[in-house]
Amino acid sequence: MPELLGSISAAVASHERNTMLITVVGAIAAGAILIVLSHRLRVPAIVLLLLGGIGLGPAGVGVVDPESLGDGLLVVVSLAIGLILFEGGLTLDLGGYRSAPAMIKRLLTIGVATTWFTTAAVVWWIFDLAAPQAIVAGSLVIVTGPTVIAPLLKRIKVTPRLHSILHWEGVLIDPLGVFIALLCFEWVFSGATGPEALLNFGIRLGAGLSIGVGGGVIMTVLVRRKLVPTETINIFALAGAMLVFGIAEMVRSEAGLLSVTIAGFIFSLSGSYRVKKVREFKADITDLLIGTLFLLLAARLSFDQFREFGLRGVAVVALVMLGVRPLSIFLCSFGLDLKRKEKLFLSWVAPRGIVAASMASLVTITLEELDYENPRFVETFVYSVIISTIVIQGLTAAPLARWLGVQRAKPVGWMIVGAHRFGRGLAEFLTKTAELPVVLVDTNPRAVRESHRAGLTAIIADAREPDLGERLEVEAVGNLLALTDNEDLNVRLCTTWSDVLGSDHVFRCNPKGTETAVAGDDEDETRGMVVWPKLPRPSLIASELQRREANLLTATAEDAAITRIASPLIAVEPSGVVFDPDIDRESDEPDPRPMLYLQRSVDYLRRAIRPELVVRIEESLELRRLLERLVDRAVSVYPALPREETVAELIEREAGFPTALGHGVAVPHAYSPALDTRLCVVAQIPAGMDFSAHDGKPVRLLFMLLSPQGDPEGHLATLAEIARRMMVTELRERIMQASSPLEVIELLRMGQT
Repeated sequence: MPELLGSISAAVASHERNTMLITVVGAIAAGAILIVLSHRLRVPAIVLLLLGGIGLGPAGVGVVDPESLGDGLLVVVSLAIGLILFEGGLTLDLGGYRSAPAMIKRLLTIGVATTWFTTAAVVWWIFDLAAPQAIVAGSLVIVTGPTVIAPLLKRIKVTPRLHSILHWEGVLIDPLGVFIALLCFEWVFSGATGPEALLNFGIRLGAGLSIGVGGGVIMTVLVRRKLVPTETINIFALAGAMLVFGIAEMVRSEAGLLSVTIAGFIFSLSGSYRVKKVREFKADITDLLIGTLFLLLAARLSFDQFREFGLRGVAVVALVMLGVRPLSIFLCSFGLDLKRKEKLFLSWVAPRGIVAASMASLVTITLEELDYENPRFVETFVYSVIISTIVIQGLTAAPLARWLGVQRAKPVGWMIVGAHRFGRGLAEFLTKTAELPVVLVDTNPRAVRESHRAGLTAIIADAREPDLGERLEVEAVGNLLALTDNEDLNVRLCTTWSDVLGSDHVFRCNPKGTETAVAGDDEDETRGMVVWPKLPRPSLIASELQRREANLLTATAEDAAITRIASPLIAVEPSGVVFDPDIDRESDEPDPRPMLYLQRSVDYLRRAIRPELVVRIEESLELRRLLERLVDRAVSVYPALPREETVAELIEREAGFPTALGHGVAVPHAYSPALDTRLCVVAQIPAGMDFSAHDGKPVRLLFMLLSPQGDPEGHLATLAEIARRMMVTELRERIMQASSPLEVIELLRMGQT
């Protein structure tokens, strides 16, 4: 008999494990598949997850049975919500909140309170529900889910102001709503009253804040000091989030959700590129968690509980959608400059999402454990609001936006890839003169910070990222200008964005002398239209602008003083922006077009040469003595130049890499931290000197170039200019025969190409 009972017990245990395994595997697999399918069909993922959960759950085919997980379901739900909120903390943007209009801040205060207590009053009045349970029910529909509102906004494309309000409301209200719901639940159902309830509130708040801040700071320090290898940064962040959640839960139950949200926010403030990688990884994990979690929770639902909700339930949901939300918008917008049609649209659109559903199920599971009367009411109410707002508002939002005239016009803004000084100058012109929205995109944090200091919109991102177009800053972009030194990258950016913006709205620079090796037909319009083909690399122009060796000037084509000394880059016309405008067009009419000109001091060599730096050497000298003499001439002009160190660096470079160009020309060169300007000493050597030139000819013209330590662009450009000019045989001979320093300088000026 004992053996039989043991066999039965083992079989039951095996069946339970098998059921649990099937439930977990089914929820993960089906959740992921339905999320992929929702992206394919362009419908809210929560709709498919809800239908899939009910269909696979006990009310359907019974593949997913949440009850088989027992108490483990509560653990899974809590941990999943914690990781979702950690990802939400990573995406919180303090700068975005600070720059947010007053409407958003009111929605997070007045709007939250209005939605909470008005909904509670409606539920209490219609269902004659106990006040504590009504208050908890009201707290659970505060949040408008960002996982639902983001795809909706992407599809209907409303005006930037409405987009900003709805986007930031969804992003910022999520963690706030969760915290309020948890505190409300603790206050109402813990059994504590008066001082004890306040003490529990303070402990949970203090534990969540302190552990979250501490965990976020520790994670940030470890990453900043590069104590975490790059290849393990994602798993480190995941483990850190779980550890913070666990410690907070050990200190105080339900404090973990607040702590992971705070930890994610603190961690995101480091602004590290590694944090960006973590954010991308966590977004993928969050999608998987949302799919699994919502499928498990939806599988708990049954059609019976919605039937029991009845007409009174329909009335409650209708009042929440048609009464509570409009009242909240009216109170929040009072005294602000929102138009009536904008208020009407905001009053209608407020879809709830996964966080509201998760918290409702979490509360229901806890109430069931406490044997509370009608514990499923809260879950039924919240899911009814979620289904109604997603389905009804999701289907009607676009027609309503068109009817109200709040859909965004065709975007005319610009994305400039390259936040260097040249890119910033173009952005300033387009923003101030053309009055067009511009966003600069760069992976260089320093360049982005400089853009922000200049009052420009800029983001740290890789412009090749497919989800970049979903960012709020890029909503008004209708044109792309790829302004990097990498021609291959410029082509690829144009190819990528031509699918989004259209092939006639993507432009790229093709730096002079940097022909691309990208395969394909050069006439392929998806590769972008080439602008300013005669200009050098954008970074070179940026360096010139930084050193004030070039200037960006705003004028019209009628300004003859500007047109004589500068080249036109952009003209603003009623039809839009024109690159490489024709300023010599045949017309009797004046040309009032505002234009951006580039004035460059391209004569690097002439700027580095002075009459006192030109020397003629008749006697024969060995290499060291020759270089010492030339350095002495440079020191006479710039006394701070260290003589011995400079001579030593020149000789060392000659020993390793001889600088003879051939044709009787050599260019010994070096950097010096003592310099703040370039110096070029020109030596005429009629007798010639052996520099081990590849053509075997003795050097008769020598250009010794010394540049500041931090000026590689100007240094290389000057070397290139010397090499380019010395290719002209006649010019070389005339310089060699020049009888004075001024004649040498004049010949170099005349030889400019």
